[in-house]
Amino acid sequence: MAALENASLQTCSLSEQEEEEDTIWEKIESARHQLTRSLNPAKLTPYLRQCRVIDEQDEEEVLNSCRFPCKSNQTGYLMDILRRRGKRGYEAFLESLEFYYPEHYTRLTGREPAQRCSMILDEEGPEGLTQFLMMEVKKVRAQRKEHLLKEHQLQVKNQTLEQEQARMEQQLQELQKVQERCQRLRDEWESNSLELLRLKDENYMMAMRYAQLCEEKNMAVLRSRDLQLVVDQLKCKVTSLEEECSLLRKQASTPPQREVEERGHPDAVSELWAENQRLTASLQELQGMLQKPGEVPVPGSEQILLDILEHDWKEAQDDRQDLCQKLNSLQNELQWTEELRDKYLQEVEDLQLKYRTLQKDCDLYKHRMNTVLLQLEEIEKERDQAIQHRDGVQLQYSQSLIEKDQYRKRVRALEEERDELLSKLSQAEGLNSTLEAQLQRCQGSRSLGKMCSSSYSLCSNLSSTWSLVDNPSSFTNGVVDALGVSAIPFPGDSAIQSMDMTPDSEKDINRLSTFPFPPCVGSILRRQREDRCMPYKSLSCGSFRSIEDATGSGFASTSLGAFSSSSSSTYNRVKSEICLSMLPSREEVTRRSLVVQLPSMGHPSNPSAQEKRLRADISIIGGNRTGIYVQWVKPGSRVEDAGLREGCRLIELRVPSLKEEVLSLENCTREVAYLSLLHWDEPSRLVFQLDLEGYQPLREALEEGKKFSGDSFYVRTNLSLLEPSDPYALCVKCREILHVTDTMHKGGLEWYCSRVDPLTMRDLDKGTVPNYSRAHQLLKIQEKGQMPGQQRSHKNNLKKRALDQLRLVKSKPQRSSKQPPQQLWLDPCSDTRLKPYSLVRPVVVKMPRPVVLSPNCIAPRLIRNLVDLPTSRLDFHVCPAESCRRSTPGDLRQ
Repeated sequence: MAALENASLQTCSLSEQEEEEDTIWEKIESARHQLTRSLNPAKLTPYLRQCRVIDEQDEEEVLNSCRFPCKSNQTGYLMDILRRRGKRGYEAFLESLEFYYPEHYTRLTGREPAQRCSMILDEEGPEGLTQFLMMEVKKVRAQRKEHLLKEHQLQVKNQTLEQEQARMEQQLQELQKVQERCQRLRDEWESNSLELLRLKDENYMMAMRYAQLCEEKNMAVLRSRDLQLVVDQLKCKVTSLEEECSLLRKQASTPPQREVEERGHPDAVSELWAENQRLTASLQELQGMLQKPGEVPVPGSEQILLDILEHDWKEAQDDRQDLCQKLNSLQNELQWTEELRDKYLQEVEDLQLKYRTLQKDCDLYKHRMNTVLLQLEEIEKERDQAIQHRDGVQLQYSQSLIEKDQYRKRVRALEEERDELLSKLSQAEGLNSTLEAQLQRCQGSRSLGKMCSSSYSLCSNLSSTWSLVDNPSSFTNGVVDALGVSAIPFPGDSAIQSMDMTPDSEKDINRLSTFPFPPCVGSILRRQREDRCMPYKSLSCGSFRSIEDATGSGFASTSLGAFSSSSSSTYNRVKSEICLSMLPSREEVTRRSLVVQLPSMGHPSNPSAQEKRLRADISIIGGNRTGIYVQWVKPGSRVEDAGLREGCRLIELRVPSLKEEVLSLENCTREVAYLSLLHWDEPSRLVFQLDLEGYQPLREALEEGKKFSGDSFYVRTNLSLLEPSDPYALCVKCREILHVTDTMHKGGLEWYCSRVDPLTMRDLDKGTVPNYSRAHQLLKIQEKGQMPGQQRSHKNNLKKRALDQLRLVKSKPQRSSKQPPQQLWLDPCSDTRLKPYSLVRPVVVKMPRPVVLSPNCIAPRLIRNLVDLPTSRLDFHVCPAESCRRSTPGDLRQ
């Protein structure tokens, strides 16, 4: 019974608890809408998980499930989970509300929140509560930091916006001022436009009026011309009438003239009138007497008298009629004569006015002529002064030429002294480098390794930006090295032995060279004397190979060799080849070569070979970058007759003596083109075409006075040019990069270039350097100065210098149909180490390339370890190992 009672009590208590929970959850469900809209499940889940009401899976399902896209759905699902947990879920939910949302806790329970965290204490204990509170504090601190950071960012942004607002307000004020000014200018423009329209209308009306007045003037001029013609006709008529009158007066007799004069007199007319009246009265009386009837007939004598009187009366009537007619005609003539007199008087006044005007104009022209004569006298005086000044300048110029010859002699002597000092200096430097090498060998291997690694890192840094173009494998079919010797021997040629230059012969370089110094009268006479005893002279220029610029576009460089002597001709020929090869692009190699045939300096007494040269008839401009163009042609020369004009582009020069070999001038430098055309003797052998479009930029640059050169290539110096005698020369150290822009600076055979920064590839200071031939000679001097142990002979045969420095070779005769024709190659010297300049090209590297120096014993393992790294498989490429070659003396010097 007791057990049954206890069971019934337990069931009653359970039912009561369930009813109580249902009531509480119904109360919570009544406020479900407000709770789901205001609660944040991410805030409640950490506390509920700490109370072990929900687990991690429930938390992730509530927060990250795709079924609940919004917070209200997530909160509703969380409340459903807690309701399934029963009383513990209800208590944990209320404590979470008490802890995070106290206002909702008060609304549901009606009690103030105490924040006891009883469930956490029951489940986890004080340590769990402390850990939970610490985590909450960290979260709050992190949130506070985020809020402070956001606040700071907002403050900075606010300040920036305030500054921007102030700036915008200032700009707005300026814009308002500008707008006002613009409006004012617009009003002024409108008023000026109206005024302009009004002035245009007035101008149009005035133009119309002017046109009408011009037409009226033209009509008046035409009418005046017609009236003038009429006047002239009337004058002619008057003249003829006067002549007729004079003739009639001469023909008339004297008595009739008196009678006419008496009749013309007024007294004679009145007398005649009175007599006429008297005769008329007597005649009437007689007629009345005859008409009276019954009168006695008139006797015969009286009748006769009457007949006579009647006859006289009729004659008097006739005379009277004639006199009246004459009187009328004379009155008309008198009136017409008076009119003519008035008209002639008016013309006389007009002519007098014109006369006065012409007199004033004549005086004005006389004054002007006097002024012009005075100016001419002043100009003549100035001309005389200019002529005197020119004579003085010519005198000074002749004196300066004499002084220049003296200075040139001094310069040659000083250069010889400088060469001796340079040789001594190079010997001292060689000894110094030897001592330094011994000192470095005495030091430890560690310091030596550091020094090698630092020097090699510097070389790798330079090589990352500039790539030397001297790899023979990049060219095909036996192309020569950029500045060295890589040639195929000519079949049938005899071996040529090289001879070293003595120190004394080094002094003769400046004296015998035709390139570095401009010739004067003394030097020409001295060379003619020396040529009689030494007919063979060396003429050498460096050979270049094509390089590419930073953009990848190739440009050609030049190659000029020396000459080979011929025993069958009195004039030795100098053959020079310009190898224009392009770097391989898209696995294709294109090459073009030119062969220049240049006669050497023969005996000066036979000028027939020099008279045939046509180089003096033209002047050229351009270079390997733009092409060679004709700037001037001598009028009336054979070159002009052949069709060569200004703006023609030179393409190639045919040389018949080389069996149809041609010398291409399309991509050669200006220096090579100049030296090639020095020995051009037939107009038909030069191939050219008119290219005004390419010549126009060069012509515009010349007209504007700008410095424009057609050459452009980069070289690396292999020697040092210190303390130059020329103030405009560039002081160059070994291994510096130079950008050559003019191979014939100021008409001489020296290069104008600029030093290039190897890292930024920008041009720095500019100046002149010796050309390849002169630099090669200076490099030989330095090379000889660094070998003090060698024995040098002073009595070297200067006639065989050209044979020692040159080798005539050509490519292999076997070639396919796709290969270019057979080419001749000329090497400037037999010593391949002596390269004063090396052609380079700029290469842009995206990232630094690591260089590792290691001994042979550990190199394989080190490389394998680097490659085996999981992060370095994509950064390294394995290539065949290379060993450093033994350094040559030239490399040690560099």
